[in-house]
Amino acid sequence: MFSCICTGNPSYDIFFENQMRLTNDNTLTRRLKYLLPFNFSVFQGKSFSLQPNASARYVQCKCGSRDLALYTTIARAFVLLLIFIFGATGNCFAEDSGLTGLGEPAAPGSMKNPSQIMPTAPASSPPIEIQPVQPFNINDPVTSPSESNKDKPASIFLRPRIEQSVISKPFTLRGAVEYAQQNYPNILKGRSQMRAADRNVTVQKITEYMPDSLLQYQELYASHNKLTQVFFGSPVFPAISGPAQDTSTLSPYLFSAAGVSLDWAPLDFGLHKARIQLAKRLATQTHSTYSATELDVGLTTANAFLDSVISVEQVRAAEQNVRSFEQFSKVVEAQVNASLKPGADQSLALAQLANAKNDLIRAEMSRDLAFANLANSMGLGGRLVDIDSTGIADKPEPAQIQKTTPIFEEVPILKAANSTVLSAIAQKKILDKEYYPVFHLLAGFNFRSSALSPTVAGKTQTTNLAGSLPVIPNYQMALIVNWNFLDIFRLHQEKKVQKERIYQQQQESNLVLQNLRTQDVQSRARVKTAVALAENMPVQVHAAQVATQQAEARYGTGLGSVAQVAQANETLAQSRVQDAIAKVGVWRALLSVASSHGDLHPLLSEADRIQKGL
Repeated sequence: MFSCICTGNPSYDIFFENQMRLTNDNTLTRRLKYLLPFNFSVFQGKSFSLQPNASARYVQCKCGSRDLALYTTIARAFVLLLIFIFGATGNCFAEDSGLTGLGEPAAPGSMKNPSQIMPTAPASSPPIEIQPVQPFNINDPVTSPSESNKDKPASIFLRPRIEQSVISKPFTLRGAVEYAQQNYPNILKGRSQMRAADRNVTVQKITEYMPDSLLQYQELYASHNKLTQVFFGSPVFPAISGPAQDTSTLSPYLFSAAGVSLDWAPLDFGLHKARIQLAKRLATQTHSTYSATELDVGLTTANAFLDSVISVEQVRAAEQNVRSFEQFSKVVEAQVNASLKPGADQSLALAQLANAKNDLIRAEMSRDLAFANLANSMGLGGRLVDIDSTGIADKPEPAQIQKTTPIFEEVPILKAANSTVLSAIAQKKILDKEYYPVFHLLAGFNFRSSALSPTVAGKTQTTNLAGSLPVIPNYQMALIVNWNFLDIFRLHQEKKVQKERIYQQQQESNLVLQNLRTQDVQSRARVKTAVALAENMPVQVHAAQVATQQAEARYGTGLGSVAQVAQANETLAQSRVQDAIAKVGVWRALLSVASSHGDLHPLLSEADRIQKGL
């Protein structure tokens, strides 16, 4: 489509595909250029479209100032109408989602009544009911909270929603550790590194024993002026073969060559074998590092699982504390209503109840954080997981597993340190073999041709194509010995450096061994202490329960105070939490023993047996 712009002057203006030649009224033309973005033409007071054709190079139009003012007014009205339409549409979108991402959901229709965004709390609020999370099947599709609110009216959210998927199947201790050791990103990365290291051994073997081959073809168009001289070879000065000509000329000739060559170095006094051995040592080191990573991921997940068990027990203890204070507050309220106790006792009882609910809220937050940490350690970061803590916090393990002294050489972290030492030794062996000479066997076969030799023993080329196709055969075989005899000075110094590196790696391995031995002694001390605490905690819990009952009875007879009852209930709640921590502490101590042994399977098998009730 061609566009026509009118300036209001008697002269003609030419406009061709957004390129305009301005004449007299430049300012007015620019204004009309942006004011009339659509394609139309005005000629003699009539609107019509222009269809381009092959011969049309530009379009001319002419109009007067009176017509110009009329069409300018119409165009401005049209632009204002567009602005009004888009503005109304934007307001509609702003009312629906303009405040999305700024906070909690407000009441529907809050744009009409801004006070509903933060409604005033009622004078008396009902007690908070703790609703358990409904489990979902792990095979079900990922669900989000927004799917259950399809029938509710749309709300304005003052901060962006975080869509969380739920894994309904609760994880046991063994299930969580095995899932992490199969799906954690560092585990997947380690497996890929092992595959790459194993394949690198094959690559190194091919590199060392496979001959170097080269297939080449050349077609040249060059002059041939040869001198009797001596110089070092360089790509800038290509070699010129054949006899020199009588005259010097820049006339070009055709030359061509095609051939194949093989370079094989089978005899190098053990250098090939040393390099392959280094590749194998590096592959072994990668496998040892993966085993250490697998053990570390398992230990981290097991610790996170035990933390989650403790947080669940804290929530249960807080819930029992809330129920105890609710019952006690009802007793106090009845006595105050009967004028047997002062009203201050009721206020103090309500304050203790509120404090117990606050402790429950904090315990639930700790549980959610522990679950999130567990999901992250399993490679399920951002997803909601649940645990099966049956038997972990109920039955203390008598510590009958892994009681023998560990074989430290089989611990993955020490194997990884030792493999690093072996890799450093393999690098030194390469330095020992690098000084020996290397024998190369070379062989090749080629065809060549030259315009200066068009006729050769029964093979004649045409004059115009002489030298364009290689037809003259040749072959060659050679034995080349390369020996950098002055390299002994560099190798001597590099061997000293490598010896120091070997010594450093050996000391790191010794440090790892020393830490493992220390960890073994400390873990056994932890097990002994944890078992003793777990055996003594039931006595503390029973004493706290008796003290709570006696405090409530004393208060009922008028011999005690609300503060004494509150203190007894808090002591009971703390004793319940400490009991759960002591029982889980036995498993945590056994986990440190498994870490010093470098083997989690006995611990996981025992945990699986207890959780299954076998």
